[in-house]
Amino acid sequence: MSQKFRPQMRIRRGAEFALVLRKGRKRGNPLFTLHILRTEGAAVRLGVIASRGAGGAVQRNRAKRLLREAFRRLRPGLPPGLDMVAVAKRPLAEAGLSDVEGALRDALDRPGR
Repeated sequence: MSQKFRPQMRIRRGAEFALVLRKGRKRGNPLFTLHILRTEGAAVRLGVIASRGAGGAVQRNRAKRLLREAFRRLRPGLPPGLDMVAVAKRPLAEAGLSDVEGALRDALDRPGR
């Protein structure tokens, strides 16, 4: 199985982002806020939001890369039919990959509101 972050693994349309943000369960931590929505599809997908509050362009792009890589590593163990949107916070760009991966694993393992 390929480990690439392919287009079918991404949330790309604004309406899909809005649906997950509106109806998904919310789980926060110091690095990002994760919204999770169960879907009927078999795919596990991720969308990333990094606004200017997460830092300058370099920091935002690093934050997005870290989240995508952590998701790519954890994806094989995730149940099918999940849409997730991660909203980056400022400390994310300074974190290491293992920190982001651990925070993502924790957010997925605990129940949200």
